[in-house]
Amino acid sequence: MNILKSCFLSRFMAIALVMGLTGMAQAETIIEYLTPTAASSPAGLDFDSKGNLWFVEINGNKVGKLTPGKAKEGTSDGVIEYELPHANSKPQYLIVSRDDIIWFSEMGGNRIGRLDPATGVIREYVIPTPKSEPHQLFESEDGKIWFTEFEANKIGRLNPITGEIKEFPVHEGHPHDLVVDDEYVWYTQGGKFWAKVFANKIGYLEIETGKVGEIVIPPAKSVPHGMFLASDGTIWFTQFFANKISRLDFSEDFPPKVIDYQVPGKRTGAHDLVVDYDKRWVWFVANHKDSIGRLDVNEAEPGTSKGIKLFPLPTKGAHPSNLVLDKEGNVWFTEMGMYFRGRHQNKIGKLVP
Repeated sequence: MNILKSCFLSRFMAIALVMGLTGMAQAETIIEYLTPTAASSPAGLDFDSKGNLWFVEINGNKVGKLTPGKAKEGTSDGVIEYELPHANSKPQYLIVSRDDIIWFSEMGGNRIGRLDPATGVIREYVIPTPKSEPHQLFESEDGKIWFTEFEANKIGRLNPITGEIKEFPVHEGHPHDLVVDDEYVWYTQGGKFWAKVFANKIGYLEIETGKVGEIVIPPAKSVPHGMFLASDGTIWFTQFFANKISRLDFSEDFPPKVIDYQVPGKRTGAHDLVVDYDKRWVWFVANHKDSIGRLDVNEAEPGTSKGIKLFPLPTKGAHPSNLVLDKEGNVWFTEMGMYFRGRHQNKIGKLVP
């Protein structure tokens, strides 16, 4: 009996060990890399077609490029930087267009910047409205570069061929992020929460006519913030103060209704987001919790926090800002720190699901 019991226990422990090792292999891994410039506060980021990760440094006044194959954990190996032509430009948001040109907004310089990776040459386009404070950018199907003008309450459109910028006035609310489909520009309006000025709207601009409409997002201090257009045409956005991940439901009448998913906890700071449509996962930044969050749409139930999980970052005070997916589904993100309070970080993070 003792021999049988011993064999059973040995087999049980072996099975448990295998299961444990399997679980460890499948656990999420977070890796961090450094920018060469200390206290750089990296923010917006995007991949080019070659797999290079581009990002801007709002405090470093630079554009950076990280080559994953050359990068080494905990170092700045594989990272190069490009100094901007003007001091205090405050670049915060960036996209890579389909032709691999790097576009970024200069909040302090009131310009849209363009970097050609083939030559390293930076060109800048002055926005007609002074002190407009350009924020997020988006490339439409026709190759135009759209952006929000946070302080001017306008949507801007840059023609890359001519360099011409056209502006579209929208209602007050400080537009932050945006996406563009065949007919409309959709954008978030969350106000200036740091100045205790709140807004709670999703706006839409009809491209052909310039007409503007709005969808109210309760509560009054919901602060819609990040926005993402998924590959199936679904539009997702975050509610920074209301702790929600939301999507627009176009299945019924226009304008669309809003479907919400509640992020667990208080003041998580749901900031930016990106959608892995194949896995039906919505990744988001929970910057007040120094975490990356994931909403599993396969498990999610509207109005609840089911299917949502947070992954804490190794660095305290990371204050992650923006995120993007690579071709393998890994999540890359910037750790900006609370730069507006003089607390800077200089890390690029990678989460392997």
